[in-house]
Amino acid sequence: MVSSKTFLIVPVLRLTLICVIAGGCGDNRDLFYGALADATKAGENDRGWIPDYLPKTSRAIHLTEQISPSKEWCGFEFLPTDSQSLRETLKTVDALPPSVKRVPSPDASWWPAMLKGNLDVQKIHKEGFELYVVESPADSVSTWVSLFAIDWSKGRGFFYGTRE
Repeated sequence: MVSSKTFLIVPVLRLTLICVIAGGCGDNRDLFYGALADATKAGENDRGWIPDYLPKTSRAIHLTEQISPSKEWCGFEFLPTDSQSLRETLKTVDALPPSVKRVPSPDASWWPAMLKGNLDVQKIHKEGFELYVVESPADSVSTWVSLFAIDWSKGRGFFYGTRE
């Protein structure tokens, strides 16, 4: 004879399993900083989530961090006249590296639709954004690749970063 507790435990376990699978184990962190100084003070530069070469006037910084596997999505605004450090660091690409040809959604309302899924470079250009890539060592065996979409005239930028 099966107890009434068993009837309750099985549905609760199923629901828990579904929530874990659908939610990706809840390891995304969604953050917002009014200014670059706030993000720096919170340690985002030291932890490597925000690069040192963002314009000093960067503001309205939205950041979604995923710990495992490591990925990040960031949106920011900046004064167009304060873009020199960013321009000097970014590299124009003729073809997107395989690791950033398809960008997963961070499930955040601020992340633009044009930067979700299989990327259409022409569509992104029509929206006023130029694409750039920055690659750096992640560790002794992998590379960190960041794809930037920048609208220089409006002072808006987005980047997605992942390991390759």
